[in-house]
Amino acid sequence: MPASADRPFAGRPPGASASASDCEMKKLRNLAIATGVGAALFLLLAYLEVSTPGLDLGATKYVLPMVLSSGLFAGLNARAGNRRVPVANDARKAELLGFPPRDGCGWVVMVRDKATVASSLGFDVAVDNKVITQLMPKRFTMIALPSGTHQLFADVAGAPGASAIAPLDVAIRPGEILIFAIRASMGLMRTSLRLDPAADSPAMRRALARMQLVEPEGQGS
Repeated sequence: MPASADRPFAGRPPGASASASDCEMKKLRNLAIATGVGAALFLLLAYLEVSTPGLDLGATKYVLPMVLSSGLFAGLNARAGNRRVPVANDARKAELLGFPPRDGCGWVVMVRDKATVASSLGFDVAVDNKVITQLMPKRFTMIALPSGTHQLFADVAGAPGASAIAPLDVAIRPGEILIFAIRASMGLMRTSLRLDPAADSPAMRRALARMQLVEPEGQGS
């Protein structure tokens, strides 16, 4: 049976995002965009104040561009963590949803359903401290794991800090199928993720058949 770890998890697994140099370049580009938008808004407000008799915008012409550019910078940085991942075709998905037996292994499925929170952001999915793929809404991934204890983790790609409260330790037996739904909740400063166990029911199988399957990186046939 899966058992949740209740200890804090301060870091992000290796490979969760692009290389450091790529990330820095994206941040610099995003900073330039956000600064340009903020400066353009400031110039527009200043022009309106000068050209409109009796109009005094006061501190608004300074505060509004700062707030807008800060929000835009944060949003661009969050989206910068998204990446393209290959989606399995229908035949391959049907094959894997038959959960073909693998010697000494069980199956772990992680599902991201239709999102109401962070729908534009990819969620990195990691197993045993290695990122295996990224999920957008209405997608799932599945991986065959050797029997024993494994650690699952989900995180918002590109986020400045870990978004999950803790990883999830699960024990799996040969032939067992464990399904987890990635749930997101919006906090004041960041999005928090958790992995909730879900039943391997006919309804769940039908729901998976309607979603797109993203195979883990490096998983063989």
